[in-house]
This record gives sequence, structure tokens and C-alpha cells, in this order.
Amino acid sequence: MPTPPPGQYPEHAAQSATPSQAAIDANRLGTSLRAQGRLDEAARAFARGIDAQDGIAELHYNLGVTLTHLQRYDQARTSFLRAAALDANNAGAHFALYELEQMAGNRETALEHQRDALAVQTLYSAYAPQEERRLLVLLAPGDWQANVPVDYLVDPARTTVHRLFLAKDSDAGAALPSADAVFCAIAQSPENHARLEWAQRVVRRSGLPLINDPDDVARADRAYVYERLSHIDRVRVPQTSVADRDALRTIAFPAVVRPVGSQAGRDLAKIDDDSALTGYLKTTDAQSFYVMPFVDYSNADGYFRKYRIFVVDGVPLPCHLAISKHWMIHYYNAPMREHQWMRDEERTALEDFDSVFPEPLRRAMSEIASALHLDYVGLDCSIDRDGNLLVFEADPAMIVHAADDPQMFGYKHRAAHAIFDAFAALVDRARSV
Repeated sequence: MPTPPPGQYPEHAAQSATPSQAAIDANRLGTSLRAQGRLDEAARAFARGIDAQDGIAELHYNLGVTLTHLQRYDQARTSFLRAAALDANNAGAHFALYELEQMAGNRETALEHQRDALAVQTLYSAYAPQEERRLLVLLAPGDWQANVPVDYLVDPARTTVHRLFLAKDSDAGAALPSADAVFCAIAQSPENHARLEWAQRVVRRSGLPLINDPDDVARADRAYVYERLSHIDRVRVPQTSVADRDALRTIAFPAVVRPVGSQAGRDLAKIDDDSALTGYLKTTDAQSFYVMPFVDYSNADGYFRKYRIFVVDGVPLPCHLAISKHWMIHYYNAPMREHQWMRDEERTALEDFDSVFPEPLRRAMSEIASALHLDYVGLDCSIDRDGNLLVFEADPAMIVHAADDPQMFGYKHRAAHAIFDAFAALVDRARSV
């Protein structure tokens, strides 16, 4: 997971004590310098304010935000912890810690900070300085897999984003901000079933144009995706079924198994025989599993290729290509940095998309989005040995970002921004209907 974009936290933290004039002046100066992009100077200004008066939560919070911009994450974490200690109701500090703890792999600590933040407030607004559109985003509590990663998807300079977290039933009755459209960013999962129902209530109450109906998101589990996509011409989806622990004993090998609700490859395994299945079941307490036959989608050169494509308002747009000798590919564990030929092939896939995916496959991608009734959806897929689109997953909550090394992966930045622009156009079209 790339670094979370800075500036997504509330701009103002509550005061923990009455600030001195020196603290006020330092905070104003630091805020002004940060707005100008003079981050090192801003950090020093906030630090001077802290030296003058240590007990002001807002100074520690603003220093933490600035250090996050500078990618000095350990120091930022210390600043946010101090802000939260001075003011337990500092939701911005808790949300910043939620992000930083996830980056450090401390999921449970991250979720504790998120719960602390949501206990203070559930609506967070980030106002765009050159506002062109306003978007109400419906979110579920949880880790990075719980929602569409909206912070990477929108331009914070031009799109005002109101994030409403639906932590409990009563949150669906919260006062709603002024917006042009509403986007259901909640991912499909068993944990999010009730939250998607609450999201539908918000949608109906808002009267706003909608991007991704919560009911359609709720239906789109792996078994439903197979059912909806299996009859589309040139699309191949490995048949997915649901099995409990006992039923797993009867599956045909080789098979790919993962717990229902798991994301990002967690507890995903290829099972070749009874012995491997017995060993796998010892590694997880899950009671329900998705099962599908293993498909060898390697090319003649022995490498597996997995493409990520987003279909935005019916138009497929490439995001990345990951190449690996191993069948279970995630971009972060594919050796794309190590091999120039892999990056050259990825560049071709992104910049000459039509040559890699001919018109029948591009049309099939659009038909997938239509079959699932989703305005915005990501596809993880490949091309099988018969030239069909082999679909592993269809899910809006896939990540697209422009956080890679611009020197090595500049072509990925261009592809990502094409998706960002298409999403902004989708919001604009929705509000104009």
C-alpha cells in the first residue's frame, strides 16, 4: 500500500489549553508556510511554538500533518500521539494515527484510533481551494480494504469531499452537507452488509445523484460475480462456490481457496491435495470459504500476468500490469522494479491498451460493469491461452494511485491520472443529469 496522501485530516484540531501569543503566532506562521509548500520551514515554526508552550494540541497536530507531508512518519506519529494525549477528542490526530499504524502493519492499533475518532464525529469534510465539484462519500469503519481508497482517486484541490462514516445505524440519520453527488465507497464484505443497508437509507434521504448503488455493491460477492459474468462473450470466470470447513474435504484439486470476506490475498492459497488442505485449515479459524478451480494462466514464457483495469462510466482504463513467476500476483510483490523488460511491457499495456486488449475484450469489460450495475469498478484479470478475458475479481474497492517513483514509473502516473479524470467526469455527469 502506498503512502496515504497528506492533508486528508481535518485542518483544525481542538484547543487543549489557552494558547500564548507566541504559540498563536507560531501556529499561524507554520500554517501559512505549509500552504506555500515550504514544509521544512513550517515544521520549524510549529516546533518553535511547541518550545514556547508545549501543551497546545493544535501545534502538535499541525506539526504531525507537516511531517506527514515530508514523509517523516515516525516523527509524525510522535506528534499525533502527543496531540491525542493533550486532547482525547482530537479526531484528526486519531485518524492520522489510524493511517500511520496501518502503514506500520499495526492493524488493531490503527482500528482503535479510528474508533476513537469516530466516537467524536462521523462526518469529515475536506474543502477544495479551487472547488469544481462536491462529493458526499459513504464509508464504513475498517482497515484500508473496507472502502474504495477515495483519497487517491480525487484531486483535493478541485473536489470537495465530505466523508460520512456509517459506524452504527443512527449515523444514517446524520445531517448531510451540501453536495453534487453521493458515492457509495463501501466495499462488499459480510462485515459491511448492514452498513450498505444504512448507506441506501442515506442515498434515499439525500436525493442526490448516485455513483454505485449500495444494493448493487452488496450483491457483488465472488459467487454473484461468477453468476453475472459467466455468460458474457469472451469472458471466462472460474466458477466460485462457497464451502464450510467440512465441505472443503470434498473439493476437486487443484483449487484456490480463501476465506469469505478476505481481501488483498489474505489466507489465499492453492490447494493441490488432501495433505495441503489439512495444513491450510490449521492456519485459519475461518468457517466459510470461497473455492474455485485453479487456472494456469501463465504465458509460454512461464510468467503470469495480471492486469488491473478500471471501468469508469462504461469505459475501460488500464491501471497496471504485474508480471511474476508465481501465480498469486500482487503488484507490491511482483519484481517490476528489478526488470526493465517487465516495465517496458507494462508501459505498452498502459499506453497502447487497444493492442493488448482488442475490441471484443474491451467491449466485454464494459459489459461486465453493466452486468454488475456499477458506475465505477476495478477488474483484476488476465488473458487466457484462448484469448479470452480471464477475470479474477471485480470490485470497486481496488486501489489506483500515482505514488510510484515518477522516474521509473512515469507511465503509470499518466494512466492513473486518466482514471482520476474519468472519475471526476463521472461525478460531473451524475450531477448534470
